[in-house]
Amino acid sequence: MTRYLYFRHSCSIFRLHLEHMHTQTCRIISAKAVIHVQVIKSARVMKKAVGYLTPFMEEERLKEVGETENEVHYNGTIVLATVKGDVHDIGKNIVGIVLGCNNYKIVDLGVMTPCQKILETVMQVKADIVGVSGLITPSLEEMIYVAKEMERNNMKIPLLIGGATTSKIHTAVKIAPKYNQPTVHVLDASKSVVVVSTLLDNRLRDIFVDDIKEEYEDVRQDYNESMQEKHYISLQSARANALSLDWKDFIPAKPKKVGITVFRDYDIKSLLPYIDWKPFFDVWQLRGKYPNRGYPGIFKDKDVGFEAKKVFDEAIHVLDTICQDKPVKAHGVIGLFPAYSLGDDVVVLNDMKTERIATLYGLRQQEEKERGDYLLLPFRLCLPKSH
Repeated sequence: MTRYLYFRHSCSIFRLHLEHMHTQTCRIISAKAVIHVQVIKSARVMKKAVGYLTPFMEEERLKEVGETENEVHYNGTIVLATVKGDVHDIGKNIVGIVLGCNNYKIVDLGVMTPCQKILETVMQVKADIVGVSGLITPSLEEMIYVAKEMERNNMKIPLLIGGATTSKIHTAVKIAPKYNQPTVHVLDASKSVVVVSTLLDNRLRDIFVDDIKEEYEDVRQDYNESMQEKHYISLQSARANALSLDWKDFIPAKPKKVGITVFRDYDIKSLLPYIDWKPFFDVWQLRGKYPNRGYPGIFKDKDVGFEAKKVFDEAIHVLDTICQDKPVKAHGVIGLFPAYSLGDDVVVLNDMKTERIATLYGLRQQEEKERGDYLLLPFRLCLPKSH
């Protein structure tokens, strides 16, 4: 009995202060007063704690409203998902916790969720709102696809957009025009309760939606005007100003082997010195200040050096374990082929130079410059066919 009362008391405190606590946390993160590594680790601890407390909170909530599990009355049903191709779910999980504590039924589809599964679940549970999240850039395109499919299926519920790579501009310009129902970018989890409650309130919904539409229309106009300020030259003019190189005295080195070379079960330990650690620290949002920006100088940075060294040592420990226990194998494939440039493109031949096997198409820069050459994107240096 003592333990039960203790948990009831803990749950009451937890429910009372969770939203306020998260609001303050979001402000601290926005002010960059906390390191991303600490946020992620804290979120994992919080997720486990909430998972343990959830049954007690639900029991307490049912007693407060005088309902049984079979006749629960929620403020609304919300489907949450990290879109296909993305495995990041910390922000989504926090949103689910905050909304759940405000008496919303949360259907969390987890990560790497295909669009079709999102749509099927929305129809199956008769959701009032769907929220999609993502951290990596490709997730933005997947969100556009979700919006298109919701429109194609004639859905009538609001779509919420969230995640580190998302923005009001992208939502207004790229996503909202694809779906005729309310599409709202939610800056962080602390705003989710206000947005959701307003969208589900018949008295406030229309005014809120009209304000969002007007705001997003202004955003689109500003974006389009900024794009019009860029001036482009014709493709013919760009090609006429392409980089010109003198290939007359250039003799290309012949590789030891032409064609495909396969490396099987390559020694992983021998690959470790070639690891580029910058993306690793970027993922953890650990960025040192000059002159301690890169590896290993980042360890000396007064703000992030300690955490950078800590996650680096953890990564090295994992790599040492992989090298010792060999749970995975490293295989690689490279191909070296004869090739020549043809206009903006590169033509690839077989190793005998008797057959064209591929054409790599290049894009020429056309944005007007005061000076300089109009290079290829991506820029390719290759002998012309005439040489």
